[in-house]
Amino acid sequence: MSIELVARDVVVTAEVQGRVEQKMEKILDRIHKETPVRLSVENSRGRFMAHLSMYIKGKEIVAQSEQKNMVAAIDEVIDRADRQCKKHYGKMQARRSDEIRPE
Repeated sequence: MSIELVARDVVVTAEVQGRVEQKMEKILDRIHKETPVRLSVENSRGRFMAHLSMYIKGKEIVAQSEQKNMVAAIDEVIDRADRQCKKHYGKMQARRSDEIRPE
């Protein structure tokens, strides 16, 4: 698992980094462990902006969130990326079942 955590004008503690790794582990269990993930967090005028991007099987997953709390922004952006991954893999499964079904 390769998670690149970029912090701009923010200090990311070991606790927050551990939380990110734990939540991303659940997502990466469903896809490939070797998927590179880039998560950037920045402080802009008292609001925390989180941006996550990763590339999985022909699809780029991009999610953004803006919150007053850094942990809330990170949690929300990971949840959004998780929903996108589920949706993408659901579509892939549906296509596979359509291809397999004899007519």
